[in-house]
Amino acid sequence: MNEDRRANRREKKGAKELLRIGLKVWFYRKDRLPPIEERALQIANQGLRDAIKTKAISSKELEKKARILDDALRKSGGHYYHKKNWVENVEMFLVAAIVILGIRSFFVQPFIIPTNSMYPSFYGMTPYVYEDETPNFLERGADKLLLGASHYRMEAESSGTLYLVLQNGSSHRYVQANFPNGRFFIIPTMVREYVFEIGGKEHSIKVPAEFDMDELLSKKFAGIENLRDLPMVIAQDESLSRGRLKLSERKFVKGEIPLAFDVLLGDALFVDRMSYNFITPKAGDPIVFRTASIDRFNYELGTKTFSQIGEDKYYIKRLVGEPGDKLEMRVPESIFTNGTDVRKGVPGILFRNGQHINGCNAFEQNRKQTNFFAESFKDELISGYPGYRADGLLSNRSILKVPHKNDSDNPTGLNGYFAMGDNSTDSLDGRAWGFVPENELVGRALFVYYPFTKRWGFSE
Repeated sequence: MNEDRRANRREKKGAKELLRIGLKVWFYRKDRLPPIEERALQIANQGLRDAIKTKAISSKELEKKARILDDALRKSGGHYYHKKNWVENVEMFLVAAIVILGIRSFFVQPFIIPTNSMYPSFYGMTPYVYEDETPNFLERGADKLLLGASHYRMEAESSGTLYLVLQNGSSHRYVQANFPNGRFFIIPTMVREYVFEIGGKEHSIKVPAEFDMDELLSKKFAGIENLRDLPMVIAQDESLSRGRLKLSERKFVKGEIPLAFDVLLGDALFVDRMSYNFITPKAGDPIVFRTASIDRFNYELGTKTFSQIGEDKYYIKRLVGEPGDKLEMRVPESIFTNGTDVRKGVPGILFRNGQHINGCNAFEQNRKQTNFFAESFKDELISGYPGYRADGLLSNRSILKVPHKNDSDNPTGLNGYFAMGDNSTDSLDGRAWGFVPENELVGRALFVYYPFTKRWGFSE
């Protein structure tokens, strides 16, 4: 008996929804309907209304009244009833979009890391260079699915020596890519274009704007770190802006592939937008933040920055300084005499409030690397972390105070945070552009969901 009552309540709920639509149709269309159809719809509405009000009505009788109204609505409902399939699909997608936007705004937000400033904690776009055989179509498809890999290759259209053609003195230029090379194949986007010359004929490769191909070319063709160390060749009839860098002494034959590589997608992760509404960010958190007001915030603070961001983007860095903290970079004395390569900055140990900074593995690994430089007299990496570098606002032995909203010399009324990349040698971070205002914090990196590598899982 209880089951019957529950079923009856469910049926009455459905009947009420049908009656609501029936009354809506009658109200909006009664003046347009032929008198017979209008009267039939009115009677069907009244019949279902009376059935719903009857407490002891059977399920069979309620269904009968509902079918009568359903038949009347099918005949007279117009675009109000029944909905066409395409309308229902659009409605479903709109509801789904609203739900997704709600989740993104208040709970988690997807974010793809473009650069390697947080390497090896998180990967940005990285290359995989093919020395011999290149992958076939099926292999490229599998790499695309599992690793987000985009394949690039250059086939020699003539025979001769390989040069990189400089463009206004630079290794590349930025151009707009349209269909089919735009984002998602249709959205125009900016890309880097590298132009090569083989046997007097130009070849070009376009890669994502965030991907720096200079190091790839330097290592593959010359085994060096910087393209600027390659010999410059300038044609007599061309200006300096059309100078060329000789990449290889080898003569390539027409049809040969001098360069083939994949660009692996940076880590795609979910950002926890909710936690910082209840807890304060802590040193060691991998934080995502917007850059829109960072320049203005530091200008008002009077921070003597070394560069400006000048754009509104999302960045990911490691939080190293909370409001009120005092930070200091200390360079071991032996670093200056042990032969360590300091072209990418002088290695130092980061201190927070007078103590070695701690709170995450990246802090420990960077400290170990700097100690290794100082003690071993060897210029090599032991764990992938390059050691922090004393630079900019954190030059050797200088004390940097992170602004607190209650400081007398803080006119902004906002707390500031200091952030650095785990890959200190390849990170433009707080050392250059200053502090992050609290209102720009988006959240903490939570979970790497793609690509499917050993980094898949919760973030540290």
